Amino acid sequence: MKLFPVFTRKLSHICNLKPYKDTKWLMPNGNPTGVYVYNCVADQRVPVILSDPHVATWYSCGPTVYDSAHIGHASCYVKLDIVQRILKTFFNVKLITAMGVTDVDDKIIKKANETGTDFKTVAKQYEHEFWADLASLNVEKPLIITRVSEHITCIEDFIKKMIKSEMAYVAADGSVYFDTSKFPSYGKLQKAPDSGEPSSEGKRNSMDFALWKGHKPGEPSWDVEWGAGRPGWHIECSAMVSKVFGSQLDFHAGGIDLQFPHHENEEAQSCAFHNTGQWANYWIHIGHLHVKGDAKMSKSLKNTISIPTILESFSADTFRMACLISNYRYPMEYDTQLMKTAEDVLNKFKFFLKDAYIYVNNNSANTADYEYNLLEKLQKVEEANIEALKTDFDTATCINSLQSLVSSAYRILKSDTGDYYPIPILLTVEYIKSVLTRFGLTLEESAESVISNSLIDTLVEFRHTVRLNALTRKDIELLNACDSVRDKLKSQKVQVNDTNKGSSWVSIK
Repeated sequence: MKLFPVFTRKLSHICNLKPYKDTKWLMPNGNPTGVYVYNCVADQRVPVILSDPHVATWYSCGPTVYDSAHIGHASCYVKLDIVQRILKTFFNVKLITAMGVTDVDDKIIKKANETGTDFKTVAKQYEHEFWADLASLNVEKPLIITRVSEHITCIEDFIKKMIKSEMAYVAADGSVYFDTSKFPSYGKLQKAPDSGEPSSEGKRNSMDFALWKGHKPGEPSWDVEWGAGRPGWHIECSAMVSKVFGSQLDFHAGGIDLQFPHHENEEAQSCAFHNTGQWANYWIHIGHLHVKGDAKMSKSLKNTISIPTILESFSADTFRMACLISNYRYPMEYDTQLMKTAEDVLNKFKFFLKDAYIYVNNNSANTADYEYNLLEKLQKVEEANIEALKTDFDTATCINSLQSLVSSAYRILKSDTGDYYPIPILLTVEYIKSVLTRFGLTLEESAESVISNSLIDTLVEFRHTVRLNALTRKDIELLNACDSVRDKLKSQKVQVNDTNKGSSWVSIK
């Protein structure tokens, strides 16, 4: 794909934007990053072009804080975190990240009424829990957090301008609706059917959506010039993003279920407000997490698993690896087998890092030498991984390439020739650690486990010495005893890996 296609169509009324082929997506003028990302408006991968080559704005739709988050939410935010880390650490883009928190909503009000508490108390409780859950998954907190209840004034100003421009109208009950009939581009993210019949809610057209909901008894409300009420869902993000980032946004992200109507409505009202043909340049949508046999994980289906619950069985690194070996855009089917596969992949890297350390620190080795085949393989993997990440953040290909690199390195680690190649092994180790940590994996031991890990190290080293002696003497009884120790360690969540150069271990869940 050429970076700059030849364009035959022009939109003279759109400043600094060009139509991309025959789609409704408009390619920004600016600095190409070399990255291509799928955009639902263009329905294809498009080049990421930024006004500043190293700075980009990013807004993620955050939670409606009425209940605990589950691992469906976790997969969305972990995958968004991975994409953000890739842009920042592989392509040197300084991301200014923001996230909106919906702390006024029908579900929050319902929960408050059910529990006999104030809606603000409910929202604060679950928002605090949400951030704690994300921290436990090593998801970086956004630089800017916007809450609806704290931005009523900017939402009011946004709606006021829409009413004045006649892109919105006030209904009899004090609600305000966006007039989709006056926005020809409505449906560019995802075309939706329209019966053409007015609804009983006071809307002129069935596809019109609420910017403001007229006051109802028992609900929180704010007084504005057209009447008391509270913001509609879609207007919140548009108003808060416009306040923070102005009339143009580089990246807008969220789950695939938000593409329509939420993101469609955001784009429509924001383009109308700013009088532009394109508000968000790049839409990032994360596929659902499915429970095997179900359409998706959701509270309505009562098939949710809380984030603390999953972390009782699997580590945050394992869950992140499951996200890395899947495609961020497509559904991820959750089951125990997926998590076991992710854990096996993660442990393969952990074992390699430990086995490589043993190999490099082998004091009985011969004089060190270079192993050019491994160095050549390393260079090819580095180049291929950059290309994979440029192609819509293809992390699964990167993980496969790293596993292939580990297999090549193990041919040296397990060789009986006596050759010693510490430099290519160390370079391979540093590269693998670099990629995995840039993806957000920690690969580190907690401070509390250092002492117990030291004891395990001692036991594993002692067992290795005994096992080598037993192999030399062909002592079956002693070998069986060593196997018994290995099995008992595994029952205690410690998995041992034996090689002729030494034994290593990793903790498992």
